[in-house]
Amino acid sequence: MDTPLFYTFLFVHLISLIVGFGAVIVIDTMGLLWLLKKAELKFLVKVADITQALVWTGWTGLVFSGLVLITSKGYIDNLTWIKIFFVLMLGVNGLFLHLIKGSIAVAVRTGVVTPILKFRIGLTTAISQLGWWGAITIGFLHRHWQHKIDWPESIYPYIIAIILIFSVTAIVGEYKFNKQ
Repeated sequence: MDTPLFYTFLFVHLISLIVGFGAVIVIDTMGLLWLLKKAELKFLVKVADITQALVWTGWTGLVFSGLVLITSKGYIDNLTWIKIFFVLMLGVNGLFLHLIKGSIAVAVRTGVVTPILKFRIGLTTAISQLGWWGAITIGFLHRHWQHKIDWPESIYPYIIAIILIFSVTAIVGEYKFNKQ
């Protein structure tokens, strides 16, 4: 398993993690500063425009190098399936963020940030943080604790629970904040 090819792709994986997750931390920190009224939305959007390419570059590098690493491992245990779910969740979340970018641009032009837009930004940030930290934690456990982890016995309750929590939150939030 630990061949030069494996280490090459592990290096690409780690660099992609640094680029992608580092950019996520930058934009989420700027978002927090905006919420605390310590940064302007216009500045946050400029930072997001720069970091967006880095996030997608890192995510894409992680996906492709991860496929090679999984293939070289020869099997996929249940915890890895959850990691794959987190990675896919991050991709879908990134697409949703791309869709709400137009609403953010309107908010910059008008100076009005609607409650529904704040909710959507908050929800996507929560999804992003869970996905990145979850995938990183699973990757760390596999590399530094055990290469094959058969826990959990079934992945479906965990994946379904995550989907349900975020779906119910989204439905309730859309209903509540669209009324305001």
